[in-house]
Amino acid sequence: MDRSAPAMAMDKKTALMRIDAFAKLPRGVLAQLSEVSGLQHIGRGSTLFRENERAHFVYAIVDGRVSLVTGAEREESIVDFVDDGDIILIPPALLQLPYMATAKATTDVLALLIPAADFRHLAETELPFAVIVTRILAAQWRLLLKNFTQARAGDAEQRLIRYLLERAGTRQGAAKFSLPGSKRELAAHLGMTPETLSRALKRLSVLGVATSGANIEIVSVARLKTSTQDSRSQMRGELASTSDHHL
Repeated sequence: MDRSAPAMAMDKKTALMRIDAFAKLPRGVLAQLSEVSGLQHIGRGSTLFRENERAHFVYAIVDGRVSLVTGAEREESIVDFVDDGDIILIPPALLQLPYMATAKATTDVLALLIPAADFRHLAETELPFAVIVTRILAAQWRLLLKNFTQARAGDAEQRLIRYLLERAGTRQGAAKFSLPGSKRELAAHLGMTPETLSRALKRLSVLGVATSGANIEIVSVARLKTSTQDSRSQMRGELASTSDHHL
């Protein structure tokens, strides 16, 4: 998908084509979406919507990145980061329920806002649109279960390694990428304190992980992945030893 068009000069039809799922829709459905939707520029650090607010819109992220946050301000937990090309929280719009999380812009954002009532109407009357929505919900459900499982598996260092491996986008060789938000936000997403995250990143330097602000560089993705496999083998050995001792 070509994402080179300047965000400030973009029209709604171009914006729709930059949402991967919508780009596959028939022209007639795209025209209906374009007619009812609107573009909104949202500054970094701003809130798109808040947890427990009524879902008046479905947000499609055309450009930028958003974090989904739950919990009280001092006990916030970041459920996930949403990148450009993705669509946020469809279920509240379909079910006419409040948002389940707060959405905050971690960068400047260009979003396409689709009124919830129009979104429901298209889902109920246009089969191609309903199929796309079903696929989006299925993919998001799988991701939710994956995040839920990984957030509770392993220690802080292992959770961080798994996250870095996913962001690397390759199984071997070197990798460079930027974190989707601040290190504090990443710590909240991984279920640890910022101090624990800093210590974990320092320990990973011996495995070829270097950080500079929000930028991450991994010398060897394969080596980093091997470290997680070694840790699992060690854990299984310790558990087996403990079982033998009790027996």
